[in-house]
Amino acid sequence: MSSRLLLKSRLLNQASTRQVIRNYASESKQATQNFPEETFGGNAWRNGAIAIVAGLVWYRVDQHITQSGDEKHPFTRWIEYRMTSAEKNDEFNQAKLASAEAATEYKLLIQEAQRAPIHRMRYPEAFERHSARGLTAGTQVDLTDLKIRSD
Repeated sequence: MSSRLLLKSRLLNQASTRQVIRNYASESKQATQNFPEETFGGNAWRNGAIAIVAGLVWYRVDQHITQSGDEKHPFTRWIEYRMTSAEKNDEFNQAKLASAEAATEYKLLIQEAQRAPIHRMRYPEAFERHSARGLTAGTQVDLTDLKIRSD
C-alpha cells in the first residue's frame, strides 16, 4: 500500500516538473524581448493633425455656406426633413396618454377587487364522522360528492 502511494507521488512530481519545463521553453531564438522604439512620429500625432486641419477647413466652409444668404443651415434643413411633424407627435402622445389612462383605470379596478371569502372549518374531519343512519329528512345535506379544498 505504501509503495503504491510513493509511486503515485513520484509520478505526480515528475509530471509537474515536465509541465514546468514545457511551459518555460520558448519558441523564440532571442533571449530578451525587443519593444518597438517610441517616438513622436506615430500614427496618433498624424491622425490628430489631420483632425485639426479637417476641423479648420470645415469651419471655413461652414462660414461660407451660412453667409451665402440661405435662411437655414443645410444641416438644419436636413434634420427638419427627417423629423416627424408636430401633428404626428401630438397624435402619438394622445394615443399613449389614452392607453396609460385605460391602464390606470384597470389597475384601480383590480386593486379594489377582493377574493371571495373562504370559510374554513377547524375540523374538516367532522364531515366524515357523522352517521348516515338515524337522520330525519330535511335536516342534513347530502355530502357524498363534497370535495374539500386545502388551499
